[in-house]
Amino acid sequence: MIIGIGGVSRAGKSTLAEKLKVHLEKAGKSVDIFCQDEYVKPKISIPKVQGVPDWERPSTIKWDSLTNDVQRSEADVKIVEGLFSFYPASLRVKYDAKLFLEIDKEVFLGRKSQDKRWDEEPEWYAEHVWRSYMKYGQKKGDKSEYLDISGEAPYDPKKILEAIS
Repeated sequence: MIIGIGGVSRAGKSTLAEKLKVHLEKAGKSVDIFCQDEYVKPKISIPKVQGVPDWERPSTIKWDSLTNDVQRSEADVKIVEGLFSFYPASLRVKYDAKLFLEIDKEVFLGRKSQDKRWDEEPEWYAEHVWRSYMKYGQKKGDKSEYLDISGEAPYDPKKILEAIS
């Protein structure tokens, strides 16, 4: 099984992937998580916006490497998570389940302002991330194939797994 998890930055994609992994492993399944952030091209090849590397576009991802790693994995369940996880049709069609975490813009901006994972970002960059999400990070293809999950409220990973099984 291959599960795709998408949504804007700070919606909880990585957290959901980890929670699903815990539940699946308790059920005796092997699980590999593929985080889109681990497949970013070298900084020198990333275009800039206002002098800042523009990580917020699908062209920054090494899609061939990500797709090949997913295909080579022998895990029972493979989880692909990232802002652009539904962008390339070549990967999207391989998903057996599509999970989409939703948060509103104000929640995103609040969480993003607390995000200290990356280098210092200018204030305007969060708005740039949101615009990129609206342009590239949305559900693609048949929207009825997606399970929408609130990234603002508690959820039960077990119920999510039941819904996609």
